Amino acid sequence: MRFVALVLVLFLSGCLETAVDDGRVFTVETLNRVEDAGSMYSMKDNLSQGPVLVLFIGVGCIGCKDWTDDIREHHQNWMEKQPPLQVVSVERYPTYETKEDVAEEFGYPESNHYTPWPIVLPSENQSIQRIEDEANMSQSIFEYYGNPGTPKLFLIDQNGLIQWKSDSYYPDENSIDEIENAYRDIV
Repeated sequence: MRFVALVLVLFLSGCLETAVDDGRVFTVETLNRVEDAGSMYSMKDNLSQGPVLVLFIGVGCIGCKDWTDDIREHHQNWMEKQPPLQVVSVERYPTYETKEDVAEEFGYPESNHYTPWPIVLPSENQSIQRIEDEANMSQSIFEYYGNPGTPKLFLIDQNGLIQWKSDSYYPDENSIDEIENAYRDIV
């Protein structure tokens, strides 16, 4: 009897394993500027066009401002690639920083660190979603990305999978090359 149970466990264990991590996305409120293309940002919709570089930002984060400024210099060229390399900035500290704070620092052409791509404002507990059907998962967006500090960057492929991340607080002379190499690896 034990032998039969053991054999069943061995044969069924493959059926019980969870599938390889499927992609994750989010649908989140934006600053609702022209650059945001609406009041809600859908990562799934954007991934249908090309990979997405996610940049977690904070209003008081100097590294976030440096990354934003460096990425802005390349943004237009990235958008002209086939497929485009898109960028989205994610406000990381919604408990402490208001929509107005984010808009003042990053949101307008006259802002200190203007961001010409979507800026999203998730709540602290907003759920990450499965790419397949956009069902809410048990993890928040922040939990899924490892409760990142700022700045933190992730390159997401068109299947919603994280393919690259940066742990560098400040961009350096190789940072843009790293992003572009990771982009080439996934397209």
